[in-house]
Amino acid sequence: MRIVVCDTGPLLHLSEAGAIHLLQFAGEITIPPVVSLEFEQNAQGWKPPQWVVVRELDEIADQKSISWVLGKHIDPGESAAIALAKQLKAVWLLTDDAKARQFAESLELEVHGSIGLLLWSMAEGHVKDRKHALNLLEGLANSSLWISERVLYEARRAIDNFFS
Repeated sequence: MRIVVCDTGPLLHLSEAGAIHLLQFAGEITIPPVVSLEFEQNAQGWKPPQWVVVRELDEIADQKSISWVLGKHIDPGESAAIALAKQLKAVWLLTDDAKARQFAESLELEVHGSIGLLLWSMAEGHVKDRKHALNLLEGLANSSLWISERVLYEARRAIDNFFS
């Protein structure tokens, strides 16, 4: 099974959008303990779904994560998720944070965000019609995820093209 490490952003945004179920299709969703804690603090008392696996960082990954935070590269949740993705040799890292995405890509991780997961879910046949896809995208647009008008336009266009 594909190992996918997720930071707090996609867990939170997909939950707010009523689209958390899309994560299950991606593979074994794994998070570090700090992401679980951040999610619970920001999600109005929600807990990560039971199918999300919480894994500790090994000593080497933990030291890397700490050094990235101290070097002001990225925040603790994103840092721990990136370190865990490297530790587990994850297929994907899911983050909605631009700075974390760039940093993870510099470490040769394949990175996707909430909108990318929605589009992937369509391509894989998990989201079967245009109306449902647009509703999920609208949910993301109304969540705490900041989406530029350009990205929203491009995502709508991709949905329209896919289902035309």
